[in-house]
Amino acid sequence: MNKGSLFDKNNRNLYDIIILGHQEYVTQKEYDNFKQFVSNGGIIILLDGNVFYAEVRYFDNNNTISLVKGHGWAYNGKTAWKSVNERWKDETKAWVGSNYFCYMCVKIFKDNPFGYIPHEEQYVSNPKDIILLNYNPLAVQNTINKNITIATYELNYGKGIIIAIGIYSDDIIQNKEFDRFFDNLIVKYALHSDTK
Repeated sequence: MNKGSLFDKNNRNLYDIIILGHQEYVTQKEYDNFKQFVSNGGIIILLDGNVFYAEVRYFDNNNTISLVKGHGWAYNGKTAWKSVNERWKDETKAWVGSNYFCYMCVKIFKDNPFGYIPHEEQYVSNPKDIILLNYNPLAVQNTINKNITIATYELNYGKGIIIAIGIYSDDIIQNKEFDRFFDNLIVKYALHSDTK
């Protein structure tokens, strides 16, 4: 992703849909490439919360990464200092449609068809998000913002679409109800990409 493997030599998408798991750490180039992929007409499905939270630098000579900015810190290769928690908060809100809420801040969900145990979720932050399944968080704690929406949603951006599950679905990936829900999403958006 860092080297633009989503695109052909004319900067056109090579794929219709990509599914991302816990994509918490990305380089600036990866972030820009994912954004461009959606803008070009691609569909990204975000399985987990806490996505695009921190910027890292990738060193391909030894396959290592180093923090650049996020998680409350910035690092220039020699010195670290206090900085922002979410690296691209406003930009992510605009094209992804949600931001990371906080760790273990939701105690329970009123609507929880998958038996999910809350711990890392995205909150809906873009008024253009189309809610597909609202989990209705209850007993929100450790945060000033108690009136949040955590939901599976879609957001149109450019010529493409972001679909965010909103919860950390890696935890429930083998839940039959979730699998059925996810399969229906895949079919719906696969058909959408076929009609373009």
